[in-house]
Amino acid sequence: MADSLLDVRDLVVTFPTRRSEVRVVDGLSFSLESGEIAGIVGESGAGKSTAVLAMLGLVRHGGTIAGGEVLFGGRDLLSLPREELRHVRGSQIAMITQNPRQSLHPMLKIGRQISTAYRSHNQATRRGGMRKAVSMLEMVGINDAERRVTAFPHELSGGMAQRTLIAMALSSNPRLLVADEPTSGLDVTIQAQVLDEMWDTVQQTGSAVLIVTQDLGIIANYCDRVLVVEKGRNIEDAPTRKFFRTPEQDYSRRILSLQRQERLPEPEEGHGSRQPLISVRRLGKEYVLESGEVLTAVSGIDFDIYRGRTLGMVGESGSGKTTVGMTLLRLTEPTEGEVLVDAEPIGALPLSAFRSYRSRLQIVFQDPFDALNPRWSVHRLLREPLDLHTKLTASEKQERLDEIMDMVGLPAALGTVTTRQLSAGQQQRVSIGRALITDPDFVVLDEPTSALPPAARAEIMTLLAELQRNLGIAYLYISHDLTTVEYLCHDVAVMYLSQIVEHGTRSQVFEDPQHPYSRALLASHLFQAPDHRRIDREIRETLTGEIPSPVDLPTGCYLASRCPEVVPECHTRPQELETLEDGRKIRCWRVSEGHLVWPEEA
Repeated sequence: MADSLLDVRDLVVTFPTRRSEVRVVDGLSFSLESGEIAGIVGESGAGKSTAVLAMLGLVRHGGTIAGGEVLFGGRDLLSLPREELRHVRGSQIAMITQNPRQSLHPMLKIGRQISTAYRSHNQATRRGGMRKAVSMLEMVGINDAERRVTAFPHELSGGMAQRTLIAMALSSNPRLLVADEPTSGLDVTIQAQVLDEMWDTVQQTGSAVLIVTQDLGIIANYCDRVLVVEKGRNIEDAPTRKFFRTPEQDYSRRILSLQRQERLPEPEEGHGSRQPLISVRRLGKEYVLESGEVLTAVSGIDFDIYRGRTLGMVGESGSGKTTVGMTLLRLTEPTEGEVLVDAEPIGALPLSAFRSYRSRLQIVFQDPFDALNPRWSVHRLLREPLDLHTKLTASEKQERLDEIMDMVGLPAALGTVTTRQLSAGQQQRVSIGRALITDPDFVVLDEPTSALPPAARAEIMTLLAELQRNLGIAYLYISHDLTTVEYLCHDVAVMYLSQIVEHGTRSQVFEDPQHPYSRALLASHLFQAPDHRRIDREIRETLTGEIPSPVDLPTGCYLASRCPEVVPECHTRPQELETLEDGRKIRCWRVSEGHLVWPEEA
């Protein structure tokens, strides 16, 4: 369109191979208007990041921009002289990359970095540049900005480092912001704040944003349009609500498949049990640092998991979720408390005696590539647990291998290949098959889909649900993705700073959360529901301030410094996990004693 802010026409990017060349971006075309936010989605390797770099005249080593036009304000960026393009990139077009640690200079204070970026494209003194840096940090919601400008990148949290990049990108009021997975490493509460600020900036300035993401929640809540990219081409370009309601392409329907499925029902009769399979009592884990300080990773954890049921464990990074999973399997030893399997304590068993439990208690790790030996074939990886924990004959092992590969949806032909030759989804299927091959009773699933693209994520979630229905396995599902938690889990435990603050059924926690942290966490999560977008709410619940250090825990409520409902007594009164009338457990004295009643219940 002639009046578009950005008009990409038949963009082609090639990379050489041994015999020829491959088109990573193959004729990509789309336009973007002022005041518009568009999202680009697609599988890993679809060419999304390569395309947005090429739009700015950039390409990774070995690549070539082999064709096409990128018209910005009517000018073709790909034909501009280098110095003029450099000026446009800094002042009129800005980019936010995925990893802020790699984008910020580790030896320069962040105030100087923002000031330098600003002064490169604007007439300003050093003092004026520093004032601009302070004002930009304040704009993106960083507390005590005048002190933070003197900090080095390593002194910032991940969320603050990403906000610093956003402040730098927005300092010259660009007309176009290109954001490549801008919040992938952030907790949901911080992610919501960052994206809210980005949205508000677009509304105030009339600028435009192009977001590259695999998170359909971001697309649903913030984007006006969706571009679906496959093999370097955009195969679908539609308004957001239309895309979620009636996607045109098969690939689009596949990546939306989990969003369209009903959440997992209660276990069938026969898989449940009055006797818990796993019981955890007053579980705690501390680490002594080199400085002599004590870091509390887990404190006072209690819960039960029943056969055929899934307990979802959610919370921000560092809350202790993974540590809980590791202590259940004795991959790390707890400092206090006990874990019972079928009412038998396993913590006091010598490791030699505990080996008999290894086949019954298994784990699937977050990153399948790191969890699997890249030199081993799929068959060897799957056979190892049988060699360690069973006395099956060679023919029986092969029969079990064939059975498990069919069970997890791996073609028999993949048995002889190494994991380096598999997709991320196939690698995770190997991890799941490896965990299930000894016929366990219980599996810890530690962020099993976070490294997967949307289509593979939906496939793995469907697989896990089918396996539980067929085998009656109990899961502990650790995740920050509340969409998958709502689909798979029957019960939910919300963790904050080493403690469980709310524990109830899925419907209790998702439909009527009672703890202030649970409410903020759920309000911040970006569900794939474009008809109920976060940006359309009058009040966007979120938390402010920073998480206290686990080395210096507060005396009273651990959430007190961030809680919007705090009263003076919260700072001094220790919180216990109390049972409410509806059976759920809450670690908030104001809720349990009836002093805090939420508006919808009043």
